[in-house]
Amino acid sequence: MAETPHIAGAAHIKVGTGAGAALESLGYTDNGAQVTAQAYIEPIPGDENGGDAGPPIELNYLGETYRVRLELTKWDAAVADKIACRTRGGTAGTPTAAGTLIFANSYDFRVLIHTTTTPFNFLRTVPSEPITINKGTRYSRLVLEFIAYKNASGVMYNAVTV
Repeated sequence: MAETPHIAGAAHIKVGTGAGAALESLGYTDNGAQVTAQAYIEPIPGDENGGDAGPPIELNYLGETYRVRLELTKWDAAVADKIACRTRGGTAGTPTAAGTLIFANSYDFRVLIHTTTTPFNFLRTVPSEPITINKGTRYSRLVLEFIAYKNASGVMYNAVTV
């Protein structure tokens, strides 16, 4: 296959915020969405290589998550408020009770990076990273970071856009 530039198209961000994670339009990023895959790998020490002090004799793959970073310059404030509470169905400005289970209660969010050629549909995400916004005389920028986890069926993401 030939090496070519890849252009996905404008990143229209949609978020599942309601019952059944029905999608709502959140907005558009300034320079696209940043998607980072994070593997979890545990080194296994062994006497063959000096035990704990030496390099591992094997590596144990433990799974992975994805980090989805969005810097939005155009967004729907009402939809952003639904995300600000960090649990689907919550209320902005009213934190969810400590000890609440997110997956068991279906409080996670679906996040779709809807582009023309290569959409990313993350089925189970949590906005657990800091949420930042600037306020002043220049345009505001809303920064949201979601951590994506595999769902109960073992699926992290797909290309579904509906």
